[in-house]
This record gives sequence, C-alpha cells and structure tokens, in this order.
Amino acid sequence: MASQKKVIVIESKSLFDKMLEDAGPTKHILVEFFATWCGPCAMIGPRLEQLAVEYNNRMIILKIDVDSNEELAIQYEITSMPTFLIIKNRVTLIQFVGSNVDKVVTTVEKYVGKPDELKDSKGKAPEGSGAQAVAKL
Repeated sequence: MASQKKVIVIESKSLFDKMLEDAGPTKHILVEFFATWCGPCAMIGPRLEQLAVEYNNRMIILKIDVDSNEELAIQYEITSMPTFLIIKNRVTLIQFVGSNVDKVVTTVEKYVGKPDELKDSKGKAPEGSGAQAVAKL
C-alpha cells in the first residue's frame, strides 16, 4: 500500500504564507530550500518524509524549490542548497546549510523535541530508543 507523502512542496509565496498561518503559535515548521538539480537535496528527501510522519502532530515540513520561488529564496537569503529553517510562530529559530541527515535530526530534536513515537506518556524517550528505534520506523 502506497503511503501519501507528508512533506508539502510549496509552489507560491501565498501558499507558504498560508502554511505559516495554519501552523499557528504552537506548531514548528521545518523548511528545506532545495533545487531539482541538487543531488544532496534529493538524498535527504526520504528522511524528511520519515520526519514528517514522526512529528506529524507537532511539525510541518515544507520544501521550497529555489528556482521556482525566487522571492522566498531572496527573502530568506538562500545561497546554498539544501538550506533548512525551523520556524515557529512566524519567527525563524535557526537557519543552517547542508545535507547531513544527523544534523537535521539533532537540530529538529533540539528545537521541537523527540519524535512522537519515541516518547512515553511522560514525554521521555524509552530505553533503546536511539538509532535502533529510528531504524524500526
């Protein structure tokens, strides 16, 4: 059974603005600025899909093609791909460059917390949750 993609591709500034509005004051947004010709951008795509599932209730993941959305690329001063932003309540909390999957994951955990599936009822990660639990997802 094919699963529906959870990462949202932004095709206009108006859609991006709507997504910021829809996230409200509580949901984080992870934005990837990418280019279709960027190999490292394509390689990180599957992990972003996993993150979208893991953080379904707390974070929205958006992809913005810099060639199709120059206005947004200029607004956020994008000069390298992939560039990631974490935004909450319309405020950019962090912006970083690179396709290092571990850096993306640890940065998301720092700003958003551990994935939903890896928390117990008290919000703590269960024993053995590290890479072994992620590999099972």
